[in-house]
Amino acid sequence: MSVKLSKLFLIVLVVGLGYLFFTGSNYRKEIAINKGQTICKYTFCKQFPKSTEAFVKYYVDGKSYRNSCGSCPENSEFTLNKYYLVEYSTIDPNKIIVDFSKEITDSTMIKELESKLKFEYWLDH
Repeated sequence: MSVKLSKLFLIVLVVGLGYLFFTGSNYRKEIAINKGQTICKYTFCKQFPKSTEAFVKYYVDGKSYRNSCGSCPENSEFTLNKYYLVEYSTIDPNKIIVDFSKEITDSTMIKELESKLKFEYWLDH
């Protein structure tokens, strides 16, 4: 009985890992095929005991978004409120990849993004 249970556990583990790999691969593939680019503002780094999660704000097709984009960059306290290049899926703009190595310093692009990110109502946060 325990041999069958351990084999079943092993099969479930392998299928689960395969599923995680497959969904991650499809996520990046969708962005690569239907790629759009814009800039984003790095706004928040949420700390967990063994990891971090970065949040950015960006504007696509008349709508502003605030999403997590993976782990925080190194020295994140110095990079907060700076602007970076973001690639997104034109099918689903919630799917993003932020390149923290490409900081945007063009003042006209930054001012345009800031004007679009201003919230009109307090419930829009």
